[in-house]
Amino acid sequence: MKKNLFVMAVITGIITAFVAFALSAKGDILNEGEPRKTAKEFVKVVDDNNAEALEKMLHPQLVQYVQLGEDLIPFKAADFIQMVADKKIGGTPREVAFKSSHIVRGKTASVVVNAVSHEYDFMYQLSMVESGGQWLIVGILVDIQKL
Repeated sequence: MKKNLFVMAVITGIITAFVAFALSAKGDILNEGEPRKTAKEFVKVVDDNNAEALEKMLHPQLVQYVQLGEDLIPFKAADFIQMVADKKIGGTPREVAFKSSHIVRGKTASVVVNAVSHEYDFMYQLSMVESGGQWLIVGILVDIQKL
C-alpha cells in the first residue's frame, strides 16, 4: 500500500511538472519576475528624468495617488510625465527593495516596491496588466515620507 502511494505521488509530481512546463512554454503561466523588472525600470526612468520611457510604461488613463502626510493628491498620467520631463520630480537615484509582487490573475499583477533616496522614502503599490508582451502600469498609489 505504501509503495503504491509513493508511486502515485511520484507519477503525479512528474505529470504536474510536465503540465507546468508545457503551459509556461505556451505563455499561460506568467513569470512573476517580469512585473518586478517593470517596477524597477519605473523607478529608474523617474530617477533619470526619462519622460519618454515613462510614457511608454504608463497607461494613458492612469491616475497616480500620492499620499503626502495627511494629503492624498491625484495626478493623471500626462501630468506625471510632464513633471518628470520638467524635472519637478525625479532626478535623484534611489535604492530599490521589493516588498511583494504577485500575479493576481492571468495577465494582471500587483507590485509593492520601496524606493529610498538620501532625502525621501517612497513606497509604491503598482497595478499592472500584461499587454503585447509588456507589463503596463495602470495604477499607482505612493506614500512619500521625508527622512
